[in-house]
Amino acid sequence: MPKLSASLPAVVLDWAGTTIDQGCMAPVFALQAVLRREGIPTSIEELRLEMGLPKRDHLRSILSHHGMTELTDRLYPELEREMLVQVAARTDLIPGVAAAVAWLRAEGIAIGTTTGYSRVMLERVLPAAAAQGYAPDAVVTPDDVPAGRPAPFMMYANALRLGVWPLSRFVKVGDTPSDIAEGRNAGAWTIGVALTGNALGLTEPEIQALSAGDRSACFSAARSALLTAGAHEVIDGLEELPQALTRLARHVADGRRP
Repeated sequence: MPKLSASLPAVVLDWAGTTIDQGCMAPVFALQAVLRREGIPTSIEELRLEMGLPKRDHLRSILSHHGMTELTDRLYPELEREMLVQVAARTDLIPGVAAAVAWLRAEGIAIGTTTGYSRVMLERVLPAAAAQGYAPDAVVTPDDVPAGRPAPFMMYANALRLGVWPLSRFVKVGDTPSDIAEGRNAGAWTIGVALTGNALGLTEPEIQALSAGDRSACFSAARSALLTAGAHEVIDGLEELPQALTRLARHVADGRRP
């Protein structure tokens, strides 16, 4: 049986909420700290609303809700310092990621990455991920391109660095609507990750603490948000990636395009 790489030669994975930092907590805590010190009231929902954007853009968007965009340049260095602390404490691979990466390697599928983190933020993650067996073939940040998500430029940069094309046979995997927009704007297939990332916004202990009814409602809302954003497939976590890619490969074999 031919390997999936014949149909889908490259997968581009997000970082926080998809491969590390279950619940995508580091940006929330960093933004909370900076905005609280400034006396700007925010809710968790507001902080998560545009998760996945480059962090300067994310901060500017939140400040715009309060009519304070002029504070962006002053507060961003503070946010970057907070992010370095929070990111360094949240570098463990999410359960299921190592097995998914091993499966991608066995299938001959190249692994690229995009992120809302700056290069200096991501440098805190890369050595720890590599020590756990995850070293992607390409690492692209918003600093490397003219604009971050939802623009497709990081996807284009991955194609160049991987030496793989066409983008219509790439698959972008991430946990936010901006991940899905990034992939679709590049003309790629997209897979949303519902339960380990920002769409749900909970750590594993927090998930376990939910009642059965609340858990069902939260899971349904997280999946629905990613489907509404335009994801071609939605999975709970990367342990389901092989099945989703197999389904997408059938679409490619049938002559379908994203």
